[in-house]
Amino acid sequence: MDGIGSIAEPYLTHPDDRRAEPGGRRVSDVRVNAREGQTGCRIVDLPRVTDPRGNLTFIEGGEHVPFDVRRVYYLYDVPGGATRGGHAHRQLEQFVIAASGSLDVLVDDGVHRERFFLSRSYYGLYIPRMVWRELDNFSSGSVCLVLASEHYDRADYFYDYGEFEAAASPAS
Repeated sequence: MDGIGSIAEPYLTHPDDRRAEPGGRRVSDVRVNAREGQTGCRIVDLPRVTDPRGNLTFIEGGEHVPFDVRRVYYLYDVPGGATRGGHAHRQLEQFVIAASGSLDVLVDDGVHRERFFLSRSYYGLYIPRMVWRELDNFSSGSVCLVLASEHYDRADYFYDYGEFEAAASPAS
């Protein structure tokens, strides 16, 4: 196949395979076809040990993700059409992996808005602090694994986009 259909990177999708983009706050809400976006979020390849009996991927904090892992959680059985996330963190950093199935991660730093498609268990999306995130377009049976740099702390969250936007503004 020629052109975009022959893309070797699994997080890049053929334009015909993309779902319709939902409405957003800015016209820059597009799926990112790059390893690193304008928001500081970036795709990180993870080690793969291939074996005919089944493959293995491992993650070491400070080595494959740029922080020590203090908390791990996962989302599953997400109903069709549901959106998860819808918040930002003051200090916490995250690493998001589609352990099974696929999902979109919408990220927004208050200026740029971009969408990453995750569909392989051997790469993940690093999300730095002060980036709004929403997860949607979960495939049936998908599992989203999240590694976090901090333990849960309600005070670290922005749940109101306007409050986040004001705090993320360069004038803040």
